[in-house]
Amino acid sequence: MFTDFINRILGAEPRSSVSNRLENDAVPSVIVTKDSTKPIPEKYKKDVALLQRKYGDAFKTGFCINLTLQEALSVMPRDRKRVDSYAGLISYLKKEQGITLTITSQKTKPKSL
Repeated sequence: MFTDFINRILGAEPRSSVSNRLENDAVPSVIVTKDSTKPIPEKYKKDVALLQRKYGDAFKTGFCINLTLQEALSVMPRDRKRVDSYAGLISYLKKEQGITLTITSQKTKPKSL
């Protein structure tokens, strides 16, 4: 502030510290890129590969898969034959790949809107 006052008295051209920072065309030292090809966790790798083999090119972001428990067990066998044994795979596909997997059993009550 004092230097600005002296510069005005002496008739010097005013320079602000903000303009000094803007004049410097420095390149950022870190370039951040989004990695869309995250590796698939080991526990879901086999299931994802089986689903990709069944649905082929349609298996991509925004895809919605509706299976009965019997169909899911025939494609991706589990020791525990219940819908909740697929909960981790369902959340992984939704969160990481944007694919909605819905598995229903005969005991599952349909939700009314």
